[in-house]
Amino acid sequence: MMLTKTEDGGRRLLKLLVLAILVAAGGWALYANLRPGRPAMDVDMRPTSGSPVFPVTAVPVERGPITGTVVYTGSVLPFNEEDIYPRVAGRIVEIPVYPGDPIRRGQVLTRLDSVELSSRVKEAEAGLAAAQANRAQMEKELAAVAAESGYARATADRTERLFVTGLVSRQDFERDRAMATAGEARLDATRARLESAVSMLAQSEAGLGTVAIVRDYVNIVASNPGYVVKRFVAPGVLVQPGTAILKIAQIDSVRLQANVGEKDVASIRVGTPVQVRTAAAGQAPVTVRVSSVFPFVDQGSRTAVVEALADNTARRFLPGQYVTMQFVVGERAEALTVPASAVGRMGGTATVWLLKDGHAEPRAVATGLQNAERVEVVEGLMRDERVVVQGREGLYAGARIREISDQGTPKGGSHAGH
Repeated sequence: MMLTKTEDGGRRLLKLLVLAILVAAGGWALYANLRPGRPAMDVDMRPTSGSPVFPVTAVPVERGPITGTVVYTGSVLPFNEEDIYPRVAGRIVEIPVYPGDPIRRGQVLTRLDSVELSSRVKEAEAGLAAAQANRAQMEKELAAVAAESGYARATADRTERLFVTGLVSRQDFERDRAMATAGEARLDATRARLESAVSMLAQSEAGLGTVAIVRDYVNIVASNPGYVVKRFVAPGVLVQPGTAILKIAQIDSVRLQANVGEKDVASIRVGTPVQVRTAAAGQAPVTVRVSSVFPFVDQGSRTAVVEALADNTARRFLPGQYVTMQFVVGERAEALTVPASAVGRMGGTATVWLLKDGHAEPRAVATGLQNAERVEVVEGLMRDERVVVQGREGLYAGARIREISDQGTPKGGSHAGH
């Protein structure tokens, strides 16, 4: 049967119209499912006779003790470290230690050229010898002057007695008295010169001691035990006081520091237990205690430094190494708790999924202490209610669920029976 052009055009128009309606319907369905304001599936969807069954693992809410913890990344610092500086200028002739070498107290770390300082010591020794000779000379002179002065005084006293009895003239008396006075003056002057010689000797001795000490500064020794961390200069370099030569660190004990958020700092005290883990495989965690909480918060990061000291004689920790530090922030002897995997969070709200007559029911809860394994629920749950710990993905309110064991076996039977 032949169709007219009008009938053929009408059929084509009808096909295009039907196709346009189908495309519009599909677009609307896609938009309805993906639009931002669309209600969440897990809240509004309801099961139908053809709804899928979700396999889940569930456990009961339990009552018991819980320890709350927070985890931060920390770093290892030496217990103490210091830069080694020379006290005098000089050319380095030897640095007998290298990075990694252990250092004991009093060990020579660097030697400087001692020629100039040794020359100063010899000059001081010569000055001291001269001062000692001068003192000895003055002591002899004092003894002689004292003897002369004593003789002159005795003669004057005898002449005075004779003058009183009229046996000697006034001229003889005045002469002997003047000689005695002059002898005493000379004695006083000699004593003053001896005191000056003694003072010069003391100065010479002190000067020799000073230059001897300064000469010993060419041997730079360790004031504390530790390990060489770095060499800043090489032998042959001329150094001045204040030029760093070596860096020494004490690592038999180390500082473990973490920047803790201000919301957690209030729960941490000196003595708080800290479990520390390193990235090394096979190493068990070490438990130490907080030794210091720095009394200020950084304005940029809003964190405070929390420190714990750890024994490191076994060299378990290396300065500069990153560690994981788990701080205890509270303990409760009796609390309702659920596994951490049962709690989901979105927008600051904690939610768990409950098993109710074979269907899923979402429940908003208030949480308290928590750790890596369990979370305290302070509001929203009762003991023995069952919460989903595996298979939460894709659940919606009222979804049909089938409880299985951790090994994937349905509760109450085995794979062979299904």
